[in-house]
Amino acid sequence: MFLFSYFRTEAEALHLALSEDGFSFEGLNGNCPVLEPLIEGSTMRDPFILQAEDGGFHLLATEGWSGQSILHAATDDLIDWSDQKSIPVMSDIPNTRNSWAPEAFYGSEDGLYRVIWSSTVNEDTTDETRDHRIWACETRDFETFTASHLFFDPGYNVIDATVTRLGDTYLMAFKDERGENRVDTDFKAIRVATSLRPGGPFESVSDLITPSPVEGPTIYQKDGLLVMLYDHFLEDRYGGSLSDDGRNWQVSDVEIILQDRPRHGSVVQIDDALGMRLRDHYG
Repeated sequence: MFLFSYFRTEAEALHLALSEDGFSFEGLNGNCPVLEPLIEGSTMRDPFILQAEDGGFHLLATEGWSGQSILHAATDDLIDWSDQKSIPVMSDIPNTRNSWAPEAFYGSEDGLYRVIWSSTVNEDTTDETRDHRIWACETRDFETFTASHLFFDPGYNVIDATVTRLGDTYLMAFKDERGENRVDTDFKAIRVATSLRPGGPFESVSDLITPSPVEGPTIYQKDGLLVMLYDHFLEDRYGGSLSDDGRNWQVSDVEIILQDRPRHGSVVQIDDALGMRLRDHYG
């Protein structure tokens, strides 16, 4: 089964949905949150779930519109969760204004999980001067983390990076954040880049490969194809594209069914038995 984690504008908390075919998702718990943010003053936007090498799951989420920290919680069964922690990933970087859309991926070459997110680090406070780049830190256990460092800088504003292992290659999708939030914008869409190493450099940046404006890409494999879902954030809907090589993408003619205006989320494949337990528990 495929598990989609997301939030809604009306409820900035963790929601879950299940799909057997990877396209039609049914919200659990009546499309109400299954986990609320418990840290005072925090949100739980852009929730991302990673299944670690030991089989457990880690939740990462945007803790707030501004700030130097991201939110983390862990679980073995997606039902009972650990205490939520605020990880101050950008506390040592001067002038950090935000820490958005954290995700993580595993590098088998060095046994490290790389946590990635986007931040702006200049003193100006206007939206026009944001300099979003992708930052990263490394961990083996989600308890201790290396110092944060710049991970990807193509020379323009980028947010919402996600990395997927594809054979011997690491494929990164990200949002080109230039342009304006309007339907006819020239940017605000997804590009991809590749690296042979988990730590980069990520190169061979593609042209825009999705409609615009969209954000929050998530990539997973189904029946030998790559599926990319993304948030049409001005239209309150989700869309999807398909690829057989990670470079060439076509908008899917299969309708992506998601209930009640989900926002920026991620998809992870889980075993059917766990999916059934989640259905039984949450309804």
